[in-house]
Amino acid sequence: MWKLREIVAMVILSVVCGGIYRIWDVVSPLISIAWVPGQGVINGLWWLAAGLIPYIVRRPGAALISELVAAIIELGLGGNWGLGGLLSGLIQGIGAEIAFMIFGWRKYHWSVLMLSGALAGIAFSVQWYFQYGGHTYTASIVVLYTIITMISGAVLGGLLPKWIGDALKRTGVLRNFEIAKRSA
Repeated sequence: MWKLREIVAMVILSVVCGGIYRIWDVVSPLISIAWVPGQGVINGLWWLAAGLIPYIVRRPGAALISELVAAIIELGLGGNWGLGGLLSGLIQGIGAEIAFMIFGWRKYHWSVLMLSGALAGIAFSVQWYFQYGGHTYTASIVVLYTIITMISGAVLGGLLPKWIGDALKRTGVLRNFEIAKRSA
């Protein structure tokens, strides 16, 4: 059962992540590599909420809900992707949630967070293939893009949220959350 403080923290952090996603919408095309698979290098940042919030609150559904709320905020701030961004939040959130579900929402160590980010990467790659033109590329480009996106998800959507969560935990602001009560 979710506690009110967990819901409030999830919403606040999802709003912050949605703002980061909107900034990333503007910045990412400037740093994106022209080579299509290379664009996958930066994708993982869009799964920050799906790793950070479950790592802190440790509740079923946290990855999915937080990623969807962040996508709603991104869209509300003028996100580049329109309703496709909401679909991305849903798909990526489901991908990330699967990793936590596999471990019964009881394991939150670095490898589970990396798996969560990688699965969000696979989920997004499916959307990219069907909605954003991935089907127009050769099979080798699609596979390479997916692998790079999975690695980006594991690092930027898995390890980065763990690092941020651990840093917040050390400040003491998370002492009333599951992250402070349980080891990974």
